[in-house]
Amino acid sequence: MHVSREVSFRALHSHRGMLCEPKHPHEWRVTLTLEGVPNSEGFVVDFRAVKRIFLRVVAAELEGRDLDSIFEYPTSENIARWVWERMEPFFPLHSVEVREKPHSSAVYFGPCVG
Repeated sequence: MHVSREVSFRALHSHRGMLCEPKHPHEWRVTLTLEGVPNSEGFVVDFRAVKRIFLRVVAAELEGRDLDSIFEYPTSENIARWVWERMEPFFPLHSVEVREKPHSSAVYFGPCVG
């Protein structure tokens, strides 16, 4: 079974390289999809635990920051991979989706998938 928890953080970035755009803020929305078998109570995961860990290991490093100082290219694709690397030790991830705008997202399925 797949279950998902949406979380978010606010940060700014610019585009350089293929695209050129000045620094601008976003509320980055992250959907963490986990995979597992429901326990005897019917739960795959405690959604509150997912949010707590996300806040501690992801948002604490990114909230309010200039992502240009953390990533060479702060794209949704690179952030999705980075979030996976931080959250995977805690949960059986299926995918990490990062949206910088409601109509634009990147979904990372882990290092074995691409």
